[in-house]
Amino acid sequence: MQYPEIPDEIKKLLAQGEKIDEIRLDAEGNWFHNGQPFTNQRIIDFFNKSINITKDGTYVIHYAQFTYPIVVEDAPLFITGARFKGFAHFETVILTLSTGQEEELDVATLHIRKGKELYCYVRNNTMLAKFKRSASFTILERLEETDDIFYLTIAGRKIVLEEKL
Repeated sequence: MQYPEIPDEIKKLLAQGEKIDEIRLDAEGNWFHNGQPFTNQRIIDFFNKSINITKDGTYVIHYAQFTYPIVVEDAPLFITGARFKGFAHFETVILTLSTGQEEELDVATLHIRKGKELYCYVRNNTMLAKFKRSASFTILERLEETDDIFYLTIAGRKIVLEEKL
């Protein structure tokens, strides 16, 4: 994987303590510029498709030669859809990402955060993705419990999400 780098001019401004325009992705997947929400769907789609990460872990909007640092409140990507294919050990889960792309779920990365929200890693396990409500409902239809755990059975595997206290 090739990582984008923040341009030296922007690094210099940040190092000098200069304020640059803030582009923020909130915990629900909404984009903001200096506190004001973006409303143009084309810009929102462009940002969703262009999100990336630098080697040092800074989230950026990256397109061609343009790279700009952004603030990410929670996860940089969102799962907007999920569907099951196959059955038992031959089953896969196809995820639709906020980028518009689809990829297969690595069930080993599926987990719960904040006690209730479903997450996984995508893009070859390099980026955290948060499930939007409808996509999480699709997965959580499989939720089962025992006396001590909550778990899912996907692709013939038992995925423990949470232990009961």
